[in-house]
Amino acid sequence: MSDAGISEVSLTVRIDNTRPVEITDLGRSLQALGKQYEEFVVSHGYDHTPANAQLYISHLETGSIIITLQTFLEQASFLLKHIEVLGGFVANLNDIVNFLLGQDFAEGNGETKTPVTRTDAQRISDIVEPVAKDGGSKLSISVVGNTAPVTVNAFIVESEKANAVQNSARRFLGPSIPTQGQFEHEVMYLQQIRGDLKSKVGDRGVIETISPKPVKLHFMTPEVKAKVLDKPENPFKMAYIVDGQASAVEGKPALYKITAVHDAFERP
Repeated sequence: MSDAGISEVSLTVRIDNTRPVEITDLGRSLQALGKQYEEFVVSHGYDHTPANAQLYISHLETGSIIITLQTFLEQASFLLKHIEVLGGFVANLNDIVNFLLGQDFAEGNGETKTPVTRTDAQRISDIVEPVAKDGGSKLSISVVGNTAPVTVNAFIVESEKANAVQNSARRFLGPSIPTQGQFEHEVMYLQQIRGDLKSKVGDRGVIETISPKPVKLHFMTPEVKAKVLDKPENPFKMAYIVDGQASAVEGKPALYKITAVHDAFERP
């Protein structure tokens, strides 16, 4: 194929919908697709400039929603790899879906050619949103050439599968941190704790509604910590009803600031 032919290879997104698609859902889907493509191009070394790795709408058809996306390519070396890039990108979308649908995240299993990240999971959930809301609809993403259709690793997700992908993505992402980080009357149990009431390091606990993993604790006053320590029972055998604030790093809980301890009961 000539360079001119390669330059006209495009990505076609088709939504066979049974009811009107909300413009916000379509916009969020395309935005997530564009960001995922940009990251794929840069992370796989095809181009180190995000501006060269953006998708643009070049054609739009109604009925079924058919969107033709083309890339803004400046480097000749990248141009020659155009089919490879788009085909690899579509294959990567399939890898993410297969990972989400086929693995047990609780056990930490699952392998893909490229590790799936939290961002990947959230974006794929956004990409399939228009068909997840529309029973009987279908989303397909394929690579086509300028002279004849050349489909490479088509990405096809029907409504039922889209819902399964979103449910699995939510499991993969885990419980979200409460709005504004504030929580009230949540159950907490200890993983380790220092006996010094004024100590602000070394305390760790679990609040399962936020994360199943132990997280650093910061008791806001010695009096609050005393309500955990000043009991005849073994504190590690107890669960506590607490208020506080959760702080996150890269989307994962990193610190619980405990502001109040309301009650305690023996863990089952």
